[in-house]
Amino acid sequence: MMVKKRGINGDFMKERLRPFQLSILIYMIQNGLVLYSLPRYTAEYFGTNGWISIIFIFVLVNINILIIAFSYKLAKGRSIFEIIDRTVPRWVIVPFYLFIICVWIGTASMIMRLYIFIFKMMFFPALPVSLFIFFFILLSFQLLRGGLYKMTKAIVVLCAIVQPMLFLLFYLVPEFEFARFTTFFFKGETNFFKGALHVYTAFLGIEVSILFFPMVEKKWTKALFIGNLLSSVGYILVTAICYGFFSFNQILNDLIPVMTLFEYTEVSFLSRAENLCFSVFAFKILSIIVIYFWGAQQFLEDMVKKMKPTVWIFIILASAFILAMLPDSIVDVEKWLNWLSYCAIGIAWALPLFVLSILFIQHFKNLIDRETDHAK
Repeated sequence: MMVKKRGINGDFMKERLRPFQLSILIYMIQNGLVLYSLPRYTAEYFGTNGWISIIFIFVLVNINILIIAFSYKLAKGRSIFEIIDRTVPRWVIVPFYLFIICVWIGTASMIMRLYIFIFKMMFFPALPVSLFIFFFILLSFQLLRGGLYKMTKAIVVLCAIVQPMLFLLFYLVPEFEFARFTTFFFKGETNFFKGALHVYTAFLGIEVSILFFPMVEKKWTKALFIGNLLSSVGYILVTAICYGFFSFNQILNDLIPVMTLFEYTEVSFLSRAENLCFSVFAFKILSIIVIYFWGAQQFLEDMVKKMKPTVWIFIILASAFILAMLPDSIVDVEKWLNWLSYCAIGIAWALPLFVLSILFIQHFKNLIDRETDHAK
C-alpha cells in the first residue's frame, strides 16, 4: 500500500521513498542481533585481528547491491513481479515464491525469539514468552498497516532513538589499547568459509530492497550503498573496540562480547548501560522483522491478487507467532536461525540474479524483434 498526496493540479500521486529515508531504512534493517556476537564470530573463524574480515564482507555485499542496482536500471522502474510474471510460468515461480516467504517469515520469527529469550532472561524471567511475542506482533501489525512509506518514516524516528547508544562506546576509549590487537593477522584455528557466512548474516536485509523498484525516487540506488556503509562503519567500530578492550582469548570465550563491553561502560548519569542499550535495541529488532514481514506480504499479494492486504498481514503475523513459540531454548533458536540465515543469503544472491537474467532475456528479445521489424 502506497501513501498518496495531492499534487499541484489537484490530482493524486503516489508518495515515493527518498534516498535519505532509504539509507536509514537499510541501516536499521541490517543491524541485527549478530552485532552482539560479531566480535566472537570474527575471532573464532578468522583468528587474530579477525575484525578486518568485515571489510571483505562489506565489499562482497556491495557487489550484491550492484546487481540490484543494475537490475533496477534495466527494469526502468518496473516491479520485479511484473518482470517475472511476463516471462516465467506460474507453476515455476509459485514454489520459488513460497520458499522465499517461508524463509523470510521464519528468519523474522527466530530473530524476534532470540531477542526475547535474552531480554526475558535479563529482566523478566517470570513473565510468559507469549506476552513478549504478542507485543512484537502487535507493533508489527500497526506498522504494516501503514504500508512501506509510513513504515519507513516510523523507522527513521526509531533510528533517532537507537543511534545515541553507540556514542556510549567512546567512554571506553581510556581503557582501549592497540597492543591487544597483536601483529598477527588471521592466525589460529580458522574457517574462512563458515566465518564469511556468519559475518554476512549481519548484512542481511538488503535483499528486500529489490522489491522497492516502483516505490522509490530516481537515483535511489546510492542510498543502498550509503546505508550499507553506515552499517559497516558501526560493525567495524564496535568490533575493533572489543579487540582493543579485551584480549583475544576473552573474546573467544565470551558468548556475547558486546554486551560485556557495555557492562564496563561507566557513565555518571547511567548505572547499567548494557540494560538500556539492549532494551532500546528492541526498536532495531522491530525494524528487521517488519521489513521481512512486508517482503513476504508482497510475494503473497502477487500470488493471490484478489485477497485484501490486511488478510495477508493477519496470516503472516499468525504464522510468525506460531513459529516463534516452537523453540524451547536459545540453542534451538540459534540452530533454526543459522539454517534460515544461510537460505536468506542464497536468496539475497539468487533473487537479483534471477531477475537480472530475465531482464537480459527480455532486452535481447526486444532487440531481435526490432531488427526483424526493421528488416520488414
